[in-house]
Amino acid sequence: MVSRGLGLVRDIVLTVLPTGSRDAFFLAFRLPNMLRDLVGEGAANAAFVPVYSETLAKKSETEFRELVASAMSAMVLILAAMTALGVFLMPYLLEGITRLEGLTAATPPTPERVAFLVSLARWTFPYLFFIGLSTFAMGPLMSLKRYGSSSWSPALLNLGLIVSCLLFREEFTDPAYALVLGVWLGGVAQFLAQYVSLGKATGVWFPSFKLRHPQLVVIFGLLLPVLVGQSAGEVNKLMDALFAASLVEGTQNALWYSNRLVQLPLAVFGIATSVAILPSLSQSAAREEFTEMRHTLLHGFRQSFFLVFPSMLGLMVLSRPLVNLLFEWNDFDANDTQMTSTALIYYGAGLLSFSWIKVAVTGFFAMKDTRTPVIIASVSMLLNIGLNILLVGPMQYRGLALATTISFSVNAVLLLIFLARRTGLRLDRETALSLAKSSAAAAAMALVAWLCHQQLASLLSGDALYTRIAVTLLPITAAAATYAAICHLLRVPELSHFVAGIRGRH
Repeated sequence: MVSRGLGLVRDIVLTVLPTGSRDAFFLAFRLPNMLRDLVGEGAANAAFVPVYSETLAKKSETEFRELVASAMSAMVLILAAMTALGVFLMPYLLEGITRLEGLTAATPPTPERVAFLVSLARWTFPYLFFIGLSTFAMGPLMSLKRYGSSSWSPALLNLGLIVSCLLFREEFTDPAYALVLGVWLGGVAQFLAQYVSLGKATGVWFPSFKLRHPQLVVIFGLLLPVLVGQSAGEVNKLMDALFAASLVEGTQNALWYSNRLVQLPLAVFGIATSVAILPSLSQSAAREEFTEMRHTLLHGFRQSFFLVFPSMLGLMVLSRPLVNLLFEWNDFDANDTQMTSTALIYYGAGLLSFSWIKVAVTGFFAMKDTRTPVIIASVSMLLNIGLNILLVGPMQYRGLALATTISFSVNAVLLLIFLARRTGLRLDRETALSLAKSSAAAAAMALVAWLCHQQLASLLSGDALYTRIAVTLLPITAAAATYAAICHLLRVPELSHFVAGIRGRH
């Protein structure tokens, strides 16, 4: 939550930069960020955690440490090679991307801008090495059910960007280079935090360079299908960017900032739930305790629904005041607020699907099945592209957001169907009652939020900061209190689990 909160602060702070510098950094950072996604948390969860968990369940701690040291060796070599190759090939890679965008953009990029982007990207690309090793460290730590540093260390990147933007943007020929400095500061700090945590938890401080460990073959056998699946997601992002470049000015900003707001509850609640249950699922699968595995999966679906569904309704009901409060500063004007809040409604409608995909995929990963999610993700990608072609014409940027929501919802449904076939997962009475009670409480919460906002908006006028805060935060507070009170009255068990988790009780 701290990390995602700082990410939101970072996005607000970056609005002080000129639009051209900010957009150039986002584009230059796209390649290392894309590769981070490819080899990042999803890949680590899918390929590393199930194998680590099986080793812990069936073998000794010594063998676990040997596997971690061997896996670290492979990742050091792979990430070093990817970083060196990326820096060398950057002019060709980035020129290809900018030319693709130039095909649909109203004003194609100039050679000077391409050279500027190449310089930014070359200085930014080594971030991949540090963030890749940081992500690698998450696997052994999660297998040992130690989530602390993996939870808070990503906040260091946001801190680095915020500090560099505020303090050093006047020190460079272009403010975008201040963000490059922030990436280095944050990336190295995150790596050091994870490295120390890994060493203390496992006793593994250095790679062994024993690359013939038999379990490495299993890990990379699981990893390759995941990389293909992650690539489908990156193709989706690229296609969305190309479609967005052909639309009215402000489309890129609207889609970016609305997506950032959706990512906040998704990461805090949806992804966190999937990460938390993966080690237990993997150990249950290794011991062939499928009843326990189904119980854990249902708990994950119930807990994520309890947290994500009210967030989804809240984002949709309060989309405009939220965007107005957080982003309408400097160059971000009322038209940007209108576009972003509208996109947020369409993206927000898919938040539960986005969350349940994370939980469902975890079930497949625990069983060392990385192929089924890849096939379904590829179908979803093709559907998204087809929907873009159909919807962008009549709906413009709204069509892009709606296409994403529909394709991910289909993805979630297919995952649930195949997961039920593989594990015997069924909707039991406890889960049905919990979902019904949480839905009723969330509906009442959304009504309270809307009524409260309407009343405050009629009483308070103007664009002063205190007005923005009042018409946004007071409805959120009233809505949260309503949801908690109704869930307590209805005895929703997930409320007790959530409170116990905050208090540190298990």
